[in-house]
This record gives sequence, C-alpha cells and structure tokens, in this order.
Amino acid sequence: MKNSGRQAARSPHTRKQQDILKGLALAASRLGWRVSAGQLRFADLKLKGGNCRLRDSQWLILDKGQPFDDLLDIYRQVLSAEDLKSSGLPAELQEQLLPYLNQPGPTDHQAA
Repeated sequence: MKNSGRQAARSPHTRKQQDILKGLALAASRLGWRVSAGQLRFADLKLKGGNCRLRDSQWLILDKGQPFDDLLDIYRQVLSAEDLKSSGLPAELQEQLLPYLNQPGPTDHQAA
C-alpha cells in the first residue's frame, strides 16, 4: 500500500470518549444544532470552540484537539437531561450519555 505522505491525525481522546462525543453530537444535531469539529487555528493562534448563532442557525464549533472535559463543557452549555430525552436517541444511548451531562463542569464553578 502506498503512503501518500499524509498521516491520519490521531485523536487525543480514548475510544470511549470519542463514542461519547459522537453521541452528544448526534443528540445536538437532532435538537437543531449544527455541529462543526476540526482544528481551530488561525494565524498561529489556537482558538477555543463554543456555541454561537449565525443567521438562523445554532452552531457548536469544536476543536477536536481540545481536552475531553472542555468539549463536554461546551455540550453541557447547550444540552440538558431533558433535551437528551426529547432527542429521539435510543434509550440505551441516552442512558450512556446522561451521566456526562449531569456531572459539574468548569462553567458550573464560575462565580456569577
């Protein structure tokens, strides 16, 4: 097999973490969020992902290289346990994802 000179980017996340992030992305998509994930760099600056509204669309912009807990925090900002229940995801997947939405994240500890 020929090597094209490109190497697949390795994920900094474990397989389980990747599965959780895929499930959360699916839930967000089913609830009307557009999800975009990639490497967020501009002019040698490393940018942080988040959520935004662009025209009439709600977006989650994610940096695949961000730590797992940072990505979870972004999802926690826009998804709740109730959202997960109304997403239409299979019950087994909902049960798998629910603990990740219920645990406190960095933004839960910030003073108002």
